[in-house]
Amino acid sequence: MRVFIVRHAQSENNALLSPNLDNPSRQSDPSLTKKGWTQCANLTKCFTTEANGRYKHVNEMWTSPMKRCLLTAKAVEDGLRTGNARVNGEIFEHGGCFEGGRGGGGGGKGGDAKTSANENKTTAAATGRPGMGRDEMKQVFPDVIVPEALKNGWWDTKRGVETVPEAQARAERVAESLWKRARGSGGLKEKVDEVEKEEEAQQAKKRKVDDEPEVGDLVIVSHGMFTDILLKILVGVPKSTGRQMGLFCSQNAGIHAIDLDVATEENICGLVQFNDVRHIPEEARTGGSVFGLDECYVSEGSA
Repeated sequence: MRVFIVRHAQSENNALLSPNLDNPSRQSDPSLTKKGWTQCANLTKCFTTEANGRYKHVNEMWTSPMKRCLLTAKAVEDGLRTGNARVNGEIFEHGGCFEGGRGGGGGGKGGDAKTSANENKTTAAATGRPGMGRDEMKQVFPDVIVPEALKNGWWDTKRGVETVPEAQARAERVAESLWKRARGSGGLKEKVDEVEKEEEAQQAKKRKVDDEPEVGDLVIVSHGMFTDILLKILVGVPKSTGRQMGLFCSQNAGIHAIDLDVATEENICGLVQFNDVRHIPEEARTGGSVFGLDECYVSEGSA
């Protein structure tokens, strides 16, 4: 099974001078910048051009519940027309959904106000937000299938800010879902509610091919840091916190491709394409810096 991982287009948080968790100017769930919309338009062109070529076996898409990913996923779906785009509540960016900086001494769950060196402002501890619910997600991406569990939002506001170890544990669950899907025994389709079944029946009429393979290829629309964590788990890099010895850096709207081979005694993950941005004009390319991703681990923060 081949999996195409697309990082979202440039978000308003990405465009901040210091897009980390301690920046009080960051938004809990930002939209896209002007460059981000340009990147989305070029993603649609790319997937339209190759819908019957390299992407012809794609029969499902998973997207993060965050707005920047939903907008990017809609652009991909406008080109692919799988009729099978689904919100996956496990593939959001490290940190979760919250407003404000983390504050001092509380790891995002409390603590006193602190001063941010980058912004020279005093900030209070982060305040968790539930994120968009089903109706709001549908306004952003009308054809997306949203699980019942996410009807009223996807983030537990009491959690504050997710830690790196928590994000790594979540990525392990996603990796297992991918291996199960590759074996033809699960993924997101294992448990569906009645609303999802009705939506599936409606979307099935829009699918681009009738003779799809039993286990088709998959597109995932997610985030820079989460993609780094997920790829490390899939290829067997030991988990660590703080400064990393190596990083999988993704530019905005960049596309990775991995092959998941379950035909042997042990699962094998092969990275067959890394950070392809040929579809994005050079003047519209953003993100992907080593420093930025390293800072996310060191300071436990990401846009």
